[in-house]
Amino acid sequence: MMMTNNLLNVLVVIIILLLFTNINGNKLVQLQQTMEKNCAASDILLLQQKAMLCGSLVQAPSSYCGDLWKNVSSKPSCDWPSQVVYMQDILNTLVSPNTCLNTTFAKDTINWLNVDMSSQDIGGNWMNTWMVFQVQYYDMPRKPGSRIESPDTLGRKCWAFAYIKQFWNPTLLNKAVASVGMNITTFGKATENAIPFTMDLCEKVMANCFKNTTYTPTRKGSCPGKIALFHYLGFDRENLKRHNIVKYPF
Repeated sequence: MMMTNNLLNVLVVIIILLLFTNINGNKLVQLQQTMEKNCAASDILLLQQKAMLCGSLVQAPSSYCGDLWKNVSSKPSCDWPSQVVYMQDILNTLVSPNTCLNTTFAKDTINWLNVDMSSQDIGGNWMNTWMVFQVQYYDMPRKPGSRIESPDTLGRKCWAFAYIKQFWNPTLLNKAVASVGMNITTFGKATENAIPFTMDLCEKVMANCFKNTTYTPTRKGSCPGKIALFHYLGFDRENLKRHNIVKYPF
């Protein structure tokens, strides 16, 4: 009788262990499925954000965007302030704890920023748009035949430069990328060089009173009316669209 009871006890323990293992196994499967769904969602978000940036930079097949510009969920704006916001959206997603950086698509996105978007010698890409196309509007004097931008338009562009500077966070970005054994140093160095260079252009164009002549520091911005247009009709116009998120730095 004692042996029968012991055997029953052993069988009960075995059944409990089997049930417990099965329950935990199901939970692990469910957890894995949830993680896979979350990773798929973060990949889709990155894809949409890359498509928005590409759609704003180029509207044709390119070496750096391929046909991504066709995949936009809504029509992107092609102005410089919008483009910097689209780029920051991508950077915010990369550093978010909700993003799966270990997927093939996420790693490809990191590499895409570090290679395809970091060289200003690739016509039309991110860094070329920033350091060549946008910079030429601040030439003093402008090249013959070039469009002369108004103080308020230059103020809008300088809002974009200030936005990049304010939200650029290389520490978070490098940490996130390193967590999957990658680096983004080329993109980082290009950004670190571009920020002070373009912020300085804003200071210089104001000091030169927006004149289409050789930069002359002795003018010292002796044109308060034009500087007001730069600030209030230009910079603040972009800032108001985005809930005054950027502090006026000039």
